[in-house]
Amino acid sequence: MRSQRHWSIYLPALFIAILWSAILIWADAQEPRLETIRALALLVEAVAVPLLYLRAYLRGRGAEVLINSQSLYVSTGGFKPERLGADLAYVEALQISRSFLQRLVGAGRVQISLQGGRRFVLDDMSDPEGLRTAFQTVKEQAL
Repeated sequence: MRSQRHWSIYLPALFIAILWSAILIWADAQEPRLETIRALALLVEAVAVPLLYLRAYLRGRGAEVLINSQSLYVSTGGFKPERLGADLAYVEALQISRSFLQRLVGAGRVQISLQGGRRFVLDDMSDPEGLRTAFQTVKEQAL
């Protein structure tokens, strides 16, 4: 079972782009035109929104969790990527948590605890339920 970052990591940038587009349209429709607000909206759309999309892309690039019959592979991706390959016997727990929005779009937070206290937390991963089910199935088969 393989899980990578979910497309929902782009939703905050999309929300900000839509919000500031609406503000720009509103500022243009006013009489007299609200030039300062219009300039601010254009600045946000031209600079901040592309930076938010770039940050989301870089955060999601390379992040994955892979579970096979004997091992677990984790790559955090993002700005400080960590990679780990471990035998499933060293994995203490794989927990998931999901907000209401994440349930709607099929994403969630995956927390992996290893023996020795090391933990990996990966936000906005795709199909966390499938990942947990695969982990439980493989662990049961190992017993």
